[in-house]
Amino acid sequence: MAVLLYEVYKFIEEEVGKEKAEKIGKAIEEALNTIEKRVLEQKPILKAEIKEELTKELATKADIAETKAEIEKVRAEVKVLEVKFTAELRLIKLWLIILTVLVAVFNRDALGLILEIIRLLK
Repeated sequence: MAVLLYEVYKFIEEEVGKEKAEKIGKAIEEALNTIEKRVLEQKPILKAEIKEELTKELATKADIAETKAEIEKVRAEVKVLEVKFTAELRLIKLWLIILTVLVAVFNRDALGLILEIIRLLK
């Protein structure tokens, strides 16, 4: 319950008189009580709205667990791709060796060029 401060009441009394000051004081107190009542009524509603907004913005434990599961899934996929890439790279190296041997066998001039390149790479 809101109560008008003594100093405020005394100031009003000095300005307008005791009888009018009492009426004005009661009116102000009623207005303050009404405002206080409305604030108290709105408090749970506002609190619920704020909580709902924050809940929407924050990640829950379920969200975090779901994200971790997705990360693990991606890691597994990357490992599979890494194995495939390694196998493809080995295949490319094998084909390169086979092509080098074929070029050397079928083109005698290329053999000298290949040996020269190998010497440069060392």
